[in-house]
Amino acid sequence: MSSRRLGIGATTNDALSDQDIRNVEVPSIVNLWASSVTNGDQVGLRLDKTIIMDDGECNTIAGDILDTGMDQLVFNSVVGRGTLRVPIPVLTTELQFLISVEPII
Repeated sequence: MSSRRLGIGATTNDALSDQDIRNVEVPSIVNLWASSVTNGDQVGLRLDKTIIMDDGECNTIAGDILDTGMDQLVFNSVVGRGTLRVPIPVLTTELQFLISVEPII
């Protein structure tokens, strides 16, 4: 299983653009957790042109904190080959997210 935890400080079309975890080579299970400092910040998840999670608000919590018990937004989503993308269309202060990609063997 591969995972990445990233802190983002500005809106972006793809927060994974420079991460190797974005390339899914075999069918895999994807999970996503996210939290932000400011109410109203949004995050999404795409595989190529497929929307896995539409852009939506994430939990608001203190800075640099990600609670895997309550901040999960995508639960064991099965995906095929492709390129993952995490758009962050609305961001006021800071957003943390954790993504895991586990190949199905």
